Amino acid sequence: MVYKDCNIGAAKPNQDLLKKYPHHLVDEVSLDKIFTVAEFYKLSRELIKEIHNKDKIPLFVGGTMMYFKSLYDGIHDLPLRDEKYRSKLKTIYSKNDLYDLLKKVDPDYAKKIDANDELRIIRALEINKSTGRSLSKILKESKKESISKDYTVFQIGIVEERSLIHERIEKRLEKIISMGLKDEAKKILQKYELKNDHPIRKSINYKQIFDHIEGKDDFKTFKNKALYATRQLAKRQTTWMRSWELFSKIKINEFTKLENEVKKAISLL
Repeated sequence: MVYKDCNIGAAKPNQDLLKKYPHHLVDEVSLDKIFTVAEFYKLSRELIKEIHNKDKIPLFVGGTMMYFKSLYDGIHDLPLRDEKYRSKLKTIYSKNDLYDLLKKVDPDYAKKIDANDELRIIRALEINKSTGRSLSKILKESKKESISKDYTVFQIGIVEERSLIHERIEKRLEKIISMGLKDEAKKILQKYELKNDHPIRKSINYKQIFDHIEGKDDFKTFKNKALYATRQLAKRQTTWMRSWELFSKIKINEFTKLENEVKKAISLL
């Protein structure tokens, strides 16, 4: 939801709902840029302080567990992306050359990742260039600043039987298709020059509809792949939630129980 113009595929709340219930980090950046976990962490920490200063409680809602985990557990203080340096690396070096370069500047980290993992290789080289230090040493020495140490965090997960989740996933996909997902995706491709490593190209629904528009899949294949990807995401989300500590489990439509859990959390603050 952080990206502008990604409304239908991201199931973004409509403008009326956003006006009635103010949200943060919606339409935060243009698709010309890449929104990183580090930026989410930084902006979220700032928002938490700002909301507490208003005597209100910040509520994080969503399904991107990796982002929430980064906020809950903390992340290392690493530099932001350097697009010019990244482009230079990709222009000059092949994947094998990049890995060889990483082995020279950070052999310990190179041993931990696959030689074909271009994203992690480039990130490690980028950090080395920006800081003059190896990523492996930074990860060993720097401390993580987590909200779980600074704040009382209540974790509530909405779960349900797999059959019901799959039924809702199918209905949701049919809805966003009828709302104009394909037209929205066409406009995005026309308006922006999306690189292959842009997160939106890997995002569920957008990845599959882009492949259909670009002639890689027919419409039926697009639907099947989108359904499968969403089901796999739901499965991973359930696994994430089961690993949480102090986790309150709520079933779909248990509104009273959810309300009571929120009231209990408020009373303990």
